[in-house]
Amino acid sequence: MRTHRLLLAAALAATLGASACSSGPGPDADPANPVSIDVTVSAAAEIYSIPWLVAQQQGLFEKHGVIVENIVPGKGGSATMRTLLDGNIPIGEVSYPSIVQADAGGSELRIVGGGTQGPYPMNFYALASNSSIQSIDDVRRWAYTRPNSASDALTRLLPSLAGADADRIERVSTGGIGEGLALLEAGSVDIALIPSIVAEQRPDDFRLIVSSPDYLERFLQSTITTTKDYAASNPGVVRAINAGYTEAVESIRTDPDAAARIYAAYTGFDVPAALAVVERASSVGTWGGGFDPAAIESAQAGVEASGSDRDPDFCTLFDPDFLPEGAATDIPGDCA
Repeated sequence: MRTHRLLLAAALAATLGASACSSGPGPDADPANPVSIDVTVSAAAEIYSIPWLVAQQQGLFEKHGVIVENIVPGKGGSATMRTLLDGNIPIGEVSYPSIVQADAGGSELRIVGGGTQGPYPMNFYALASNSSIQSIDDVRRWAYTRPNSASDALTRLLPSLAGADADRIERVSTGGIGEGLALLEAGSVDIALIPSIVAEQRPDDFRLIVSSPDYLERFLQSTITTTKDYAASNPGVVRAINAGYTEAVESIRTDPDAAARIYAAYTGFDVPAALAVVERASSVGTWGGGFDPAAIESAQAGVEASGSDRDPDFCTLFDPDFLPEGAATDIPGDCA
């Protein structure tokens, strides 16, 4: 059995303009002689890994000429970006805010595929035993994972969308989802991001306070990213990864039970809890292989809410040339 490590490889590339646009696998991804790579993805127990696991276990990458050996866990935001840059991992799923902060102009990075494009399961919980926290208006200490993560952006964006007084909220960076759960259980923060599968398994322990899908329909949490150089030198691998991921999203939609069994085996949680998470995520279009302008725009609003002065060049940073046939290629702005 292949090693289970989580995938989130924000791979770096250099001269993308030279790559040919084709729907086929390309010379560097041969189904008869597949190339092996590792990938990286944030939050091992969360939903980000599910399409990668399904594509890996069902041979959807391999049929296009790539074997994903290991899915390497990232810790979110810039930490996952470092996993990509420092760990010789060529491609993966990286948070949108961390990409904008690292390379807004697209001089080195390329967003080559969709990813997690809806706000589910970015839900923030209080301890059920903490009766003083009943709504967002009661929150004074709000935990997020790391700077430049999707949870960082949402803790800035959601108070405004909910009409809460952001000046009364102290935001606390925990370093990761597990660390945030520990601080919540210790009473050091009022609410924290709890993995959806943990919330499913422990419904009596936590009270849902802020559910991101209540305020946002689309939100680009993370994207399939590589470097400009890697995309130029390995276009077939990039296309194969996108094709396998897109097929995995469809496989999850048509057979959620199979996806839940794969996810449960990976996380160690029970199949009914995994199935509840898979069905909920799939039903609201959480994953997508192509680009979603509404998701991109709401994610950029989160970046701007952080006070960032980064002005991304969507036309350079996003490259649709590696998307499979039929995938959505729309990017905000005039990028013809």
